[in-house]
Amino acid sequence: MFEFVAKSLIARYNRALQNVTESRRAFEQLDDAAPAEKAVWLTEIEEAEAKRSSQPSAMDVMHSKIKTGATLKDVMAEIRRRDSEKGAVKDDGTATDWLLEGLLIEDEQ
Repeated sequence: MFEFVAKSLIARYNRALQNVTESRRAFEQLDDAAPAEKAVWLTEIEEAEAKRSSQPSAMDVMHSKIKTGATLKDVMAEIRRRDSEKGAVKDDGTATDWLLEGLLIEDEQ
């Protein structure tokens, strides 16, 4: 039994190391592709972090300035529409409500 558990833990550890390596490589590629404004962004973030306890609005710098065109309300309406169109497997609404509640929580954060 101990041997099985040890082999399982070693396999999980090795998989975790591989995932860390892959994640680090992906992050480095993304970081390298960032525009020249990256240094400015980092400075703004550091300043906001320093001010956050006395001035929470300083964290507004973290909000995305990219307009995607779809508001949270639009996304939620689309999810409900698609969910109601499924019809084949009738959902009692809990799965959709759970997903939408998660979106609301994320939006509030």
